[in-house]
Amino acid sequence: MRIAFIVILYKTPKSDVIRLEQEIKNLGLDDYKTYFIDNTKENRGYAAAVNMGIAQAQKDKMDIFVIANPDISLSNLRGWAWLTATRYFDIFGLAMKQKGTTYYGGVIDRWRMSGGLIDKKPKAQFIPTEFVSGSFMIIKKHVINKIGLFDEHFFMYYEDADYCLRARKAGFKVGVDSKVTYTHFEQSNKNFPKKKYQLIKSRLRFLLKHGSFGQKLYELFRLPKTLIEESGTLLNIFFKNKFLVNFFSLNFSSIFNKFLNFILFIFLIRVFSPSDYGIYNVVWGFIGFFSPLLDFGTTTYGLIFLAKEKEKQFNLLNSLRFFLSIIVFLLIIVSAFILHFDKTLFFYIVLTAFTVFSNMWSGSYLILTSIKEKIFKSSITSIIYNLILISALIILVIKFKSLAYVFVCLAGSSIIFAFVNRYLIKKEINKLILSFEPENWIKILKKSYVFVLIGLSAGLYFKQDIFLLKYLKSDKDVGIYSAGYKFLEALLFVAGSYNIIVAPIFSKLKDNIKLLKRKITRDFIFLLSLGAAISISFYFLSPIVLPYVLKGNYFKSIEVARIVIFALPFIFLSSIYLNILYVFRRPFLVVFVFVFQIILNLILNLIFIPQYSYIASSYSTVICEIFNFIMAYSLARKYLV
Repeated sequence: MRIAFIVILYKTPKSDVIRLEQEIKNLGLDDYKTYFIDNTKENRGYAAAVNMGIAQAQKDKMDIFVIANPDISLSNLRGWAWLTATRYFDIFGLAMKQKGTTYYGGVIDRWRMSGGLIDKKPKAQFIPTEFVSGSFMIIKKHVINKIGLFDEHFFMYYEDADYCLRARKAGFKVGVDSKVTYTHFEQSNKNFPKKKYQLIKSRLRFLLKHGSFGQKLYELFRLPKTLIEESGTLLNIFFKNKFLVNFFSLNFSSIFNKFLNFILFIFLIRVFSPSDYGIYNVVWGFIGFFSPLLDFGTTTYGLIFLAKEKEKQFNLLNSLRFFLSIIVFLLIIVSAFILHFDKTLFFYIVLTAFTVFSNMWSGSYLILTSIKEKIFKSSITSIIYNLILISALIILVIKFKSLAYVFVCLAGSSIIFAFVNRYLIKKEINKLILSFEPENWIKILKKSYVFVLIGLSAGLYFKQDIFLLKYLKSDKDVGIYSAGYKFLEALLFVAGSYNIIVAPIFSKLKDNIKLLKRKITRDFIFLLSLGAAISISFYFLSPIVLPYVLKGNYFKSIEVARIVIFALPFIFLSSIYLNILYVFRRPFLVVFVFVFQIILNLILNLIFIPQYSYIASSYSTVICEIFNFIMAYSLARKYLV
């Protein structure tokens, strides 16, 4: 028999490799070959590495395949005696000594499909078992010829249980030689939380693959208990995963800030007359008109192009942003003066214009924390600021019932928040410098101005159907549609948060397509699951919940909300591939996608609004987002080859 020893290495010390190689040599076998598969660089997973070793051994026409970890000792084995079990089994293992306990194969729990090792010593030498440990597993050639290789979906753990179960289903015998022992040091315990997480994930995969309907149903009902049991491991993994911490902290801050602004909205409409509240909105609408000019695409530029850059480039970008904030501040005041607003409105606009500086510095802090993958710091800062600001505004509204106090408070808090963010930025970098470098700024603006076009085109797309409804139908139709659409709009911050977090990550991975594709696949599954869960839950719960919010003339908005919510998963998925276009420096393709959306939306609304009103706009939104996803995916695909 020709024997192949396939040893999987991952950051394995050279001393262990030399030791194990010598122990295999000491067995005194006549015809064998050792295959050391180093999985350190790509880390495709244990099963994938085993398959690479098997493929090499098959080319050499080996008869027996010994799968082994490097953290084992074969010093107790001699000659051919440990292969005696080949007479009884097609796949077998040996008694495994680990941390003072000896195990004799494994058993699969009938309810949960979880694998456990057997520590009860059997009376017989050769005993059948449901699976053997992948740390030292012996497989005959004809088993591989019939059932194939290991399932590479099992990144780590349960690949041994899966392979043995497949073998037993194919009629092969699996067992253990209980009289021959090897030692397993189990070095994976050094990273216990990660091991526990991989065990949880692989067990669920094993259950989904091999479990019966009853077993899956049992696990579903048991889920709350499982989450409690594994809460420590899951929380540990969560807080060590930068992407998850950043993603959920940014989304939590967005939700919390939206909630605070909703509370403020309630106080404003209860205290102020419609005309006063109208002035409040006119001021913010006027300031919002200049927002794209304030940022001028520099935030997106910073997230994408500064991921690998040095501190000097951040200072250059921050200086440009500061210069733009001064221009926009003056432009707001001059424009308000030219338009001959009355003194009160002009005064309110001047006060609110100071938010330009707070937005500039907080935006720069967001860029810096994002490229450093510490965006939770920006999220916490935003929550604290909004909590203090809105609490102060509510107190002023209740006590003084005057818009003047509101805008004075906004101006003062904006100046303070600008200095706070400047201080926080100085703590993150060695030296914060404001410089005047027009030539270098022009280079940035040549790359960033396209993001302004993207912002304008995206804004036009999201507002286009409102103008068409007003022109083709009535203000009432606009109101019904807008109220329903508001619920989709409220959830778009998730896509925005994802874009902010993932842009620097994609930028770092663009030179390694394999890792980038792996990241995209994980994000695709995550965002699709999240979007689908929200959409389906909203669809069924909205008829129960929304009547408490959308009453009277707005009751028909519920139907709009239930339709447009299904655009959400496609918006999430489009974000992945639009970011790929950004990272590969193809922003004009993003403009093309939005322009196509605008044209398609225009055509659909012009054809169907006259007959179906806001319902036509609702379905048009979903259809356009589906096409948006298809186009973004098609355009980005060629950069992932």
